[in-house]
Amino acid sequence: MNRFDMRFFAIILVVTLVSAASAFYTFALTDGVRNDTTVRPLVWTIFAVPFLLFLGWWFLRRSEVWLAAFCCLGLYFFTPFVAARIETIIDPAQAVIIGGRHDIYYITVVILHSAVAAGLAFWRARSAPVAPVALAEAGSRSQS
Repeated sequence: MNRFDMRFFAIILVVTLVSAASAFYTFALTDGVRNDTTVRPLVWTIFAVPFLLFLGWWFLRRSEVWLAAFCCLGLYFFTPFVAARIETIIDPAQAVIIGGRHDIYYITVVILHSAVAAGLAFWRARSAPVAPVALAEAGSRSQS
């Protein structure tokens, strides 16, 4: 069994908590207003956790940059669909309003991002870092 990388796990959890706090803070700054001036804070609400998770993962394990990019991009891309579906289940009336506040949606996005980020941190902390593929070594094998 592989050793648990407590350093990686703890740092990624701290990054996740800080980014979630940042996302909630910028969401709270909108004060329920949905117009052109609140677009940037709402975008940061959705973008904060996957982006900072990617940066933290890349900083700690540079050899896993492509795995981090794939996981974080998938997290960023698919979570809003799940959050929108959850909003339609919890509050169908609010979900169909165009230009509505959609508070449940934004809060759900941050909670889902944080939960998945914690899961990713646990998964990667249990695994040894992925070794980078040496292109020169791979080329020499193909010539023999």
